[in-house]
Amino acid sequence: MLLIFTGDGKGKTSSAAGIALRAWGQDRRVLFISFLKGSNIAGEYTAIKRIEDPNFQVHTFGRECPYPGTECCPGQQECIIQAGQITEEDFRQVKLGLDKLRNEMADGRWDLIVLDEFINVFNLFDSCREEILQLIDHRKPDRDLILTGRNSPPELNSRADLVSEITVLKHPYQCGMMAKRGIDY
Repeated sequence: MLLIFTGDGKGKTSSAAGIALRAWGQDRRVLFISFLKGSNIAGEYTAIKRIEDPNFQVHTFGRECPYPGTECCPGQQECIIQAGQITEEDFRQVKLGLDKLRNEMADGRWDLIVLDEFINVFNLFDSCREEILQLIDHRKPDRDLILTGRNSPPELNSRADLVSEITVLKHPYQCGMMAKRGIDY
């Protein structure tokens, strides 16, 4: 199956991580690849690494938070990749992540592969779109993929078995509250 969690609401990565944990608990081999985010802040990645099971692995390909160990972001959200602010290093990280994905898919070891922020890669890196579609289209039929990210386009949605749009009805950020460790990251 191909599952997509998209939308402007909170919980896309959390939903994917929950399914990954459920799959691992059912003796499925799970690979979690995160794009556009570093590994030094998000609780999901730390938790998966602590499990220390070769059948549940995480790899990240993105900007690291330049303020590790601090509550939320005291800077200008330098670790968030946005259109018009993409660097050569961002592109290199995306290519490394795509290479890792291609190799792991060819190996055939994983029952479930979570591709966190993969929709954002599709939307931000035009030169990678065809490769992304080929990777999705040529996956083994008994292997499941989960894609997360905002603004999932028709090219991805039409290939999916499930598309869930997560929308904001109310968010603490709207009241000026900052992100909370263990809840938001």
